[in-house]
Amino acid sequence: MNNIIDFIKKNGNPFETLELDMTADIKEIKSQYKELARKYHPDKNLNTKEIFIKIQKAYEFIVNNLTDIHKYVEHQKFRQQEHSKMSNEQKQYAEDLKRREQFAEKQRQQDEVVKQMKVNEEIARMEEQRKFEENEKKQKQEKLIQFELQNQDLYKRLNTIKIKWAKDQLYTSDLLSLLFKNYGAIQEIKIQDNKRKATITFHTTEAASNAVLQSNDGFLKVKHFMKEEKRQQVQKQLQTEKERINRNDQNVYNLSTDTLNRISHFYNKDSKIKEGLDELKREQERLKLINQIYEEELNK
Repeated sequence: MNNIIDFIKKNGNPFETLELDMTADIKEIKSQYKELARKYHPDKNLNTKEIFIKIQKAYEFIVNNLTDIHKYVEHQKFRQQEHSKMSNEQKQYAEDLKRREQFAEKQRQQDEVVKQMKVNEEIARMEEQRKFEENEKKQKQEKLIQFELQNQDLYKRLNTIKIKWAKDQLYTSDLLSLLFKNYGAIQEIKIQDNKRKATITFHTTEAASNAVLQSNDGFLKVKHFMKEEKRQQVQKQLQTEKERINRNDQNVYNLSTDTLNRISHFYNKDSKIKEGLDELKREQERLKLINQIYEEELNK
């Protein structure tokens, strides 16, 4: 087969020279050669001598190597078939690979969509939680403000101290402000005419307590505006109410005592529920006590 390849490289394909298919038989080859030889014979045209020689070489080579040429042709067909088969397999592989890549890309996009949906849901949940917490905080602040406004008279009494001095002493509002301003911001000072007494109201209970603890110097007698026992009771109750608001408990203390008694009787077999209802009644009693203290202080 090497001689065939060498001839083709040097002289071109002999079958193409004879204008034949490589599958042509010996009869077709001889017939075509005779026709071309007559056509390009130098006796007819001197300019076709080289073509005529090329035709002769092609014919002689084919005739002398026809068996090998047919084997070469079969080998080339086989190679083409194998190449075609391989090409089909490669094409199928490429198509399969493309399908897998498309599926993987589609899956990736779906995963991204699901992931983004989860992210969006989490953002929405966090935003909802933030709004809920802000609203809850706002409601608590409003309730605390409302609570302090409703109980501002009690807070005022807790923040107020009473001062008394000797007959030979003289204290003015300016002097008292100078003496007591270091304990905290002062809301107001009231001096009772001809009684050697005054009241100072601070903005905080802590300031009032500090003034009572630290300002008794022998010249002034300083006391809380409310008696100690009642003051502690009121402080405790107000603190309890503020803590209840911060816990966002339901305002069950608005239930009447009769209602609580009926509920307690209905659930008297459940000790835990009964204990809880009893605790509610005790809280109501403490609220009544605050109102009582408030009324007593007003009537003094």
